[in-house]
Amino acid sequence: MQRRGSPNLFLLLWLLSSTAFGTDAKGVTSASPNDYTSSAPGTPRFGEPVANFTAAVGKTARLSCKVLNSTKFKVAWFHMDRKMLLTIHETVVTRIPRFSVTQDGDDVWTLHITSVNKDDRGQYMCQVNTEPIISQIGYLDVVVPPEILDSSSSTSSVVVQENGNATLSCHATGNPPPHISWVREDQKHITIDKRKKVTRYEGTSLHLRSVTRSDMGAYLCIASNGVPPTVSKRTELSVQFSPTVVVPNQLMSAPLGTSVTLRCRTEAFPKAVTYWRYQGNMIMSNEKYSLTEEQEHYRTTVMLTVNHLTPDDFGQYKCSSRNSFGETADTVQLHELKVQVTEPQREEYIKGTDSREYGVNDVEVYSPRKEESYGEPLPPTDYDSGSVSGGYGGVLGNRDSHPPRNQQGSPGNYGSRGSDGSRSPQNIYSLFGMSAGTCFRSYGVMTALALAPTLLLWPRVLVALYTLDAHR
Repeated sequence: MQRRGSPNLFLLLWLLSSTAFGTDAKGVTSASPNDYTSSAPGTPRFGEPVANFTAAVGKTARLSCKVLNSTKFKVAWFHMDRKMLLTIHETVVTRIPRFSVTQDGDDVWTLHITSVNKDDRGQYMCQVNTEPIISQIGYLDVVVPPEILDSSSSTSSVVVQENGNATLSCHATGNPPPHISWVREDQKHITIDKRKKVTRYEGTSLHLRSVTRSDMGAYLCIASNGVPPTVSKRTELSVQFSPTVVVPNQLMSAPLGTSVTLRCRTEAFPKAVTYWRYQGNMIMSNEKYSLTEEQEHYRTTVMLTVNHLTPDDFGQYKCSSRNSFGETADTVQLHELKVQVTEPQREEYIKGTDSREYGVNDVEVYSPRKEESYGEPLPPTDYDSGSVSGGYGGVLGNRDSHPPRNQQGSPGNYGSRGSDGSRSPQNIYSLFGMSAGTCFRSYGVMTALALAPTLLLWPRVLVALYTLDAHR
């Protein structure tokens, strides 16, 4: 059973004497080969070396010492770095309650350390009070997760003027010593200088030269040493500069009675006051004007909507932006957009009651608008006098045999049927809204010139036209 108390004075003086520690030239006590191989009957010896142990802060560490033939002897544990006696046999000497000792069987003595902290790291000696004293050492390594030291690191906010220099620093403790790196929170590149950009910077101090507004943002210092958890600290870099104003469209047009939106984009830090002016007066939101704003970091877009445009609304609008470092402005010229309404082109088409056979009486000419909207009705057609020979179709007739074109613009019945009831070639012209005389008057000269070399073939052409009409 484990006991806590104080050993007698003689035993303490013996254990703490220089001969009891028996240090070597390097100041480290270690077991000699004879301590493991001694064959003298009843003489204590170590069964195996003390295994080193690694524990994280807050966990429990265990160091075991195997001593053979230790029935008549005492086994003690020392913390060499603190020069502190911890236990003697089953008695805990130290006043630190986190230390305890157990005996497993007859020859294994185990030192237990609960809630390990960084001060517990170091060399631990297992010693047997033989003559001479034998001892061996094990090492306890306490790994400590990284911890950033706020006192020696940059504050959470660093402010610098544009084109100036800035330095961000970060220091951390831990075991093993932490590794420090920097990244941007928005995953953008870190601009070290004009020639060097990196996604991650290694080192405790980040030096930025000739910073611009694009360098503005949050930077993360990350400390890691392989012991979880990895820790980080956020530092916001702010770059101060005077406003800049950009108007995407400096010339705009809109019709009367409509609404139009004017846009003004500004960049500034600290944030600028942006406003619109018209005819020297500052514009406020009301039924006539609507003001909206979109914010993105140091960029701001201010939109002005002018409702129900009247002639008094056309002119120059001015967008101004001002902060503690300066003021600037730009303008938009708004013009009236005049809309011209044009009348649709007159269209006529022929409609028949039967697509397979168009009689002259079935032909009508349709117009999308009334005739009087385009002026006076067309005068009657003046046909040339005389007659035209027409092959099998007979004489097409003279000007007296053809009735004038009706006043509604639709063709009359100028054709005739043959003895077999078929249509004459003249009906072909009637289908297209014109008489034979009109056709020959309009195109007679050109047709005559084109057909002069083949004048003998003209009767065959008429026969073909007649035959085609008969089969229809």
